[in-house]
Amino acid sequence: MISRLMVQRFVIFITVLFSLILAVMPMTITLAAWRPEWPLIAMIYWIIALPHRVNIISAFLVGLAVDILLGSTLGFHAAAYAVVCYPAARHYPRIRNFSLSQQALLVALLVLLARGMVFMLEHYLNNAPFMLHYFWPALSSAIFWPWIFLIFRKIRRRFQMK
Repeated sequence: MISRLMVQRFVIFITVLFSLILAVMPMTITLAAWRPEWPLIAMIYWIIALPHRVNIISAFLVGLAVDILLGSTLGFHAAAYAVVCYPAARHYPRIRNFSLSQQALLVALLVLLARGMVFMLEHYLNNAPFMLHYFWPALSSAIFWPWIFLIFRKIRRRFQMK
């Protein structure tokens, strides 16, 4: 018989895997500029909802997976995800009490911080030029946050994850 803990870990793994697939799914150039940071959104949700199961190390590993999938310099997204997920892990009881709109603003800020960190690393190490559209995913991530939150909460309750 499969233990309940294994099922819960599998559910978290599947949601993160699905977010990684969404991160590399082909899109038109116009829409790709607005693509939300799906893996980071998923990690923020799971860190807030289940901090004893998903932590900063998990965020670091997902960031490494994003680096590999996107072909960026290894460690840029990993470092950004770990740094950005720290405040979520540190203040999860407070964040849980925020309304969905307040959480969406926080997600926008965290995604903006992560994108800024990756840009700064790319700029200083690889001489990447500044383009404003690089930060648009912060807005789209905030827009999608309420739906992601509600879908993931439904999944968490369906599998009785505590």
